[in-house]
Amino acid sequence: MTGRRQRLLVTGAASGIGAALRTQLLEQGHEVIGFDIHPADGILRCDLADDVSIVAATGRVQAPLDGIAHVAGLPGTAPPRRIAAVNLLAVRRLTGLLLPLCTQAASISIVSSVTAHRCHWSDERSDAILAGSDQSILDLFADLEGPEAYAASKRLVNRWASLAAAQLLPKAIRVNAVSPGPVETPILKDFEESMGASRIQAAAGIVGRHGYPEEIAATLAFLLSPASSWVNGVNIACDGGFSNARAMAPAPHAPSVLTISSEGGSCN
Repeated sequence: MTGRRQRLLVTGAASGIGAALRTQLLEQGHEVIGFDIHPADGILRCDLADDVSIVAATGRVQAPLDGIAHVAGLPGTAPPRRIAAVNLLAVRRLTGLLLPLCTQAASISIVSSVTAHRCHWSDERSDAILAGSDQSILDLFADLEGPEAYAASKRLVNRWASLAAAQLLPKAIRVNAVSPGPVETPILKDFEESMGASRIQAAAGIVGRHGYPEEIAATLAFLLSPASSWVNGVNIACDGGFSNARAMAPAPHAPSVLTISSEGGSCN
């Protein structure tokens, strides 16, 4: 490995992106504390929808902590209140409990989703929701359908990440989000069920394939490393260009940037 050995915590470490990230970090020589609802060798049990479980798991973590990767998440097939609990509330609860253990210049990375754009809540409304109690947020999500709850959870966690990055600047602690598109993980079928298989496959049609867990993990590993020390408060779309292609599609009269001019150019 290169650089200093770090102590890092990864949620959702037993499968998918979390498992890929844990493997990469271990291969780089770092110490990794894993949280997952399914415990395994080197992975502590933590049910992110249960505050008692969260407190118990974090109580077993000792300082110093150089970074946190919030990777665990539930798809739109899960009950809406549980989606809110795992995808949003657990992120801020875990962060609050672990901040006292974090070193100066620690990094916090959160897995979000390109699906967040489907929730059209304004920043003002999002801030008002985030200012409420956990119970008020759970009650709000109880009235949402699964796919709507998933998008809303990612919209809110994106906003929370931006607010946290600004508020943690005095401590030199960075907070960033990574938004994947469809990824070849065990829960891809859940996304096909909740969002429609045709919509998920359409994304692959645009960029050629779905993403791989290792690709998302590599982005997270970079954000956790000192190499990303000047990256803070951003949301990186890790989707093979899908979001950009979708955004450019409504511009039929856009010039081709690949056209080579035969006239040349001059500043004179």
